[in-house]
Amino acid sequence: MGKKIRDKKKKEKPKRKKIDSTKKTQKRKKIKPESITNKIIKSGTENELEQELEKLNTLNKTNPTKNTKNKEKRRQLVMMRSSLKKRLKAKLRRKHQKRKEELNSNEEDENEIYKPKQTPKTIDMMRETDENMIDENDEEIKQSLNEDEYKEYFNNEIEPQILLTTSIKHTGGIYRFMRELKNFIPNSYFYYRKKFDLGTIMKHSIDKGFTDIIIITERLRKPYKLLLIHLPNGPTLEFKLLNVIYQNEIEGHGTSSGHNPELLFKNFKTILGFRIKRALNAIFPKNEELKGRELITFHNQRDYIFFRYYRYIFEEESDGNNKDIKVKLQEIGPRFVMRLLYVQKGLFDPQFGEYEWLYKDKMGVRRRKFYL
Repeated sequence: MGKKIRDKKKKEKPKRKKIDSTKKTQKRKKIKPESITNKIIKSGTENELEQELEKLNTLNKTNPTKNTKNKEKRRQLVMMRSSLKKRLKAKLRRKHQKRKEELNSNEEDENEIYKPKQTPKTIDMMRETDENMIDENDEEIKQSLNEDEYKEYFNNEIEPQILLTTSIKHTGGIYRFMRELKNFIPNSYFYYRKKFDLGTIMKHSIDKGFTDIIIITERLRKPYKLLLIHLPNGPTLEFKLLNVIYQNEIEGHGTSSGHNPELLFKNFKTILGFRIKRALNAIFPKNEELKGRELITFHNQRDYIFFRYYRYIFEEESDGNNKDIKVKLQEIGPRFVMRLLYVQKGLFDPQFGEYEWLYKDKMGVRRRKFYL
C-alpha cells in the first residue's frame, strides 16, 4: 500500500515540446549595434557618419560604463565604444580631406606656381642673433686673426709638435684613449707624467720645441677632460669629453695609413668659435696629404663639437657603356664629443690666470643662445 501512495504523490513531469526546424529559421536574429556602425563606416556618407558619432556621444552620457558592475563587461564596453569612435573620426577626416582636394583641383590652373615646402623649425634655425657672429671673409677680421698666437703656424713658420700626457692620478684604462689620439694626430709623442708639475713640463717642452701640450684626465676609468695648451704664449683651452667610442667598437672600421689628414670645420660662426677653430687646426700639419684620403671633421652643433675620423673610398659602377664613380665614407675612429669649459689667456695658471671665456651653469638655461 505504501508504494502505491508514493507513486501517486509523484508528479508527472511535463513532456518537452518538440520545436520544428522551420520555426528556428523563422526567428529573427538580433542585430547588434556594432554591425550597424561597421556598415556605416564601410559605405556611409558624411552625414551618416556624423549622426553615428552623435549617437555614440549621447550613449556615453545617458548610459555610461560606470553603471555596469562587472569589471570585465565594463572593460569590453569601453574598448568597443572607443574603437568605434576612433574609426568614425578617421573616416570623417578622410572624407573631408578628399572633398578639399577635389575643390582645390578644380580651382587650380595649369600655369599656377606652387609654393615650396616649408622647412621645419629647429633650435639651430631659431638661434638668437649675436653681436659676436662674424664673417670669415671680412678683411678686418682676417687682419685681427692673423695677429693672434697662431700666426706663426698659419704663416708656415712652425710645424706642429704635440706632447701627449696624462694627469698624475690615473689608471691603465686611459692608455687606450692616448693610443688612439696618437694614431690620428701626426707628430705627436707620448710621455709618462709620473709626478712632474705642469710648470716644469711646460718649460721642458718649450726648450725641446713642442708647440702644444695635450693632457687627458679621467673619471671612473674613462676619459673625462682634455686640456690643450699652446706654447710658448698660450692660450689654454679645456674641453669636457663625452660619449667616447673607441675604434674597435665601431662596425666596419678602417685603419689609419699615417698620412696627414684633411680637416673640415663646420658651424663655427662667432669670434670665440673662430678662435677654437684655429686652436684645433694648429694641432695638425698644414700640408695635407691627399693620397691617404683621410678626413677629420669638427662639427659644431649647439656648442657641442663632434669629432669624426673618416677615409673616403672611390667606387666605379658601370651600367653598360656608362661609368659612374661613387664616393663612400669609411669611419676609422675613435668617435667623441667635446664641450668647451674655458679659454684662458697665456699658459695654464689656475690661480692668477685671466679667462677670456668661462662656461657657467646659467649659460645652458636659454636654449636658443649659442656661443660658438
